Amino acid sequence: MPPAQPVAQPGPPGQPPLPQPGQPGQQLPPQWQPNPQPHPQTHPQGHPQAHPQPYPQPQAPQRAEPNWQALADRNAADDKRRRRLRALGVAVAVVLVGGLVAGGAVLLTKGDGDKPTAGPTASASNRPSSAAPSAAPNAAGTPGGNPSGTPGGAPDDPSKPIWEAATDPAPQDAGALFSALQVTVNGATWNRTFVSLDSPCWDGNSTTGGLGKVLGDQGCQKVLRATYVSGDSAVTVGVAVFDHKIQAETSMKSYTGHLKGAVAPGAPAFCATPGCTNTHNTLGRYAYFTVEGSAKGGNTADAAATAAAAGFGEHVKGQLLQRAKAAAAPGAPGAAAAG
Repeated sequence: MPPAQPVAQPGPPGQPPLPQPGQPGQQLPPQWQPNPQPHPQTHPQGHPQAHPQPYPQPQAPQRAEPNWQALADRNAADDKRRRRLRALGVAVAVVLVGGLVAGGAVLLTKGDGDKPTAGPTASASNRPSSAAPSAAPNAAGTPGGNPSGTPGGAPDDPSKPIWEAATDPAPQDAGALFSALQVTVNGATWNRTFVSLDSPCWDGNSTTGGLGKVLGDQGCQKVLRATYVSGDSAVTVGVAVFDHKIQAETSMKSYTGHLKGAVAPGAPAFCATPGCTNTHNTLGRYAYFTVEGSAKGGNTADAAATAAAAGFGEHVKGQLLQRAKAAAAPGAPGAAAAG
């Protein structure tokens, strides 16, 4: 008798009947397959083999955020330090330049003091001065030095022939030096009324207020004068003669008093005592002067005469330059020595 077949168990409605377990040769549906348990693989020697674990993936490094405030503070400190260095550099440069300028000024001042001047050195010396002693316009030097009237004592100075008596041997004559019988100054005509030559310089005939002694101390030989009159205004011009230009310039360092007004016999004396406006200057071995007053006499100030003083000073300077030109002319007694 054949073995009994197992009866299939009815399944849920709509589902096929559930097979009974234990039936040989019967396959269970996949959903009914038991979950296989993983079994470790066995090493040939009988030890379980561990599965290799995956390596961790490297992560990108995190960048630190810069400290912006610290950077700003450091830049500000650097800027401040640079500004201080620049300020220090400017201050040092100013000190150095100032020292160089001051040193140059001292050297130039010293150099100028060692050089005699060849002609008028200040325009003020041709302006009228008061009766009080006036400062000398020229500085004294040493014989044989370079004239300051030209750069480096250039030999083409037009006054060079009259720097010393050896190159200026022409006779001293007031009539020849003041040869113009009329002079036009400030639009007015001035007539020459008197000329004179006084020697020695210190006898007081031609000067007042101590000027004669100042001139005599430097070896002044003579004083030539001429007076020009326009209306009631009078101007006397004069030239003091020395052997060398150094003596003329040195005398002006101690200038005091003034020239006396030169008048014809019987005419009212003017500016015979200190108190009149006057001017003074030098050119070569000559010192030249003006004194201004009233033709009516005394020390009365005269506006027209005072205003004409500078013009008469330039006139006398021109006469002296003409003398220098004549001395330098070919064939003149002093031409060879002047060259």
